[in-house]
Amino acid sequence: MKLPQLWQVIRNMGLRYFIFRLTYELRRKTGLLKKQYPVSYKIRNYISLSEWKNADKHFLFQSRETLFFNKQKSELLRQDFNRIVKGDICYFSSSWYHCSNWITNPDTLYKYDITKHWTKIEDIDKTAGDIKYVWEKSRFSFLYTIIRHDYHFDEDHAQLAFDLILDWIDKNKLNCGPNYKCSQEISLRVLNWIFTLNYYKYSNVLTESIFQKIVNSIYWQIRHVYANINFSRISVRNNHAITETLTLYIIGLLFPFFPDSHKWKEKGKFWFEQEIAYQIAEDGTYLQFSMNYHRVVVQLLTWAIALAEKNNEKFDDVVYQRAYQSVNFLYQCQEESTGNLPNYGSNDGALFFNLNDADYRDYRPQLDALHYLLTGKMLYHENYEDRYWYCGDYEIRHPGFLPLHKQYGIILFNQGGYYLIRDRDTFTFIRCGKYKDRPAHADNLHVDIWYKGENVLLDGGTYKYNT
Repeated sequence: MKLPQLWQVIRNMGLRYFIFRLTYELRRKTGLLKKQYPVSYKIRNYISLSEWKNADKHFLFQSRETLFFNKQKSELLRQDFNRIVKGDICYFSSSWYHCSNWITNPDTLYKYDITKHWTKIEDIDKTAGDIKYVWEKSRFSFLYTIIRHDYHFDEDHAQLAFDLILDWIDKNKLNCGPNYKCSQEISLRVLNWIFTLNYYKYSNVLTESIFQKIVNSIYWQIRHVYANINFSRISVRNNHAITETLTLYIIGLLFPFFPDSHKWKEKGKFWFEQEIAYQIAEDGTYLQFSMNYHRVVVQLLTWAIALAEKNNEKFDDVVYQRAYQSVNFLYQCQEESTGNLPNYGSNDGALFFNLNDADYRDYRPQLDALHYLLTGKMLYHENYEDRYWYCGDYEIRHPGFLPLHKQYGIILFNQGGYYLIRDRDTFTFIRCGKYKDRPAHADNLHVDIWYKGENVLLDGGTYKYNT
């Protein structure tokens, strides 16, 4: 890198970022980083299955047996479930692929070396294609389709869910292969596993040996996240950092029997509060300038606030305030008859916790769930399923924010640089802002126009990054 380019990087990204990335890459290339991440572990009995079932830490719901919201035998849900049984997985909320292993990119058919330490695997590889195609299956977001199918159709496929988790553990050696490359992917996987553990808590399929295998894998995966947390907090600092710091807090909270739990919980909570205050502006706009990544953060905030409430914990006030303003910003940008928002900013199809049958572009279920946690009121006339999964069978105390209402006329979000014009038939969205953080899109003065619910002038979006 030439000196002018070097100076430009330091000016744009800051000296702290530059020094961290330089030393990080040196440690990675020389093998020093590799030494921090072991590739094997011995199974330990941190807690027995019966002790875990009787622990006083509360998940979003107690178990499947305590959920009693309205059941709907959706044909779409049944079809999606049947495809998963056959080995198909829906990638990025749009395309179905059949992939029989955890290390093949179904878009390019490139197969990663599962024996390589994660520090030796490159993010960007022309032959491999976008690494997210491998990560997508290993997020285990498809478990929600199995769980929802079992709830609504009164069936039990715990065996299928646990077999898939155990297969992943058996075939992804600790800290080896592409699925240990990104700490956000690890965090999402663990969150989806603990959702599954809690739903099938009293299933006969969940034996002591299965429980111990999953819990031990969770412990070592979260050890990895904690060890590498500064990469997301300093080098990336976007929704990755929010996901990882929140997961440290959640695992520390719900698994207090781990030797590192107290440290994970305290530091995870503190860092999570920092990231929310830094990444979400006071007017509710988000530093990634992406509607879909903002929805990712909305779902993470919903996990955070719901779990804290159920365990008599509280975040700093800024978390609740920015959560409320986030819902307001996205709601005001929404075309309510479809639930769609302008397809503005990076959009790779991410929807990690899909708890409804709505179209992927429909933001109403996710906004409604967080709005309900903050206000105690539904945001829409429709009754969306997400709210029941997050509130479970507990009585929720709401922070006391006022219910939101759609605004008309000219609506300003000056900090983020978004300006809206809404009347009876039209909605105009204008992006005109000053970038404090590095932009994802060089598209200032972008205009989106909707007429009677139809997006007639729109952003094409961006869905592939590393190609």
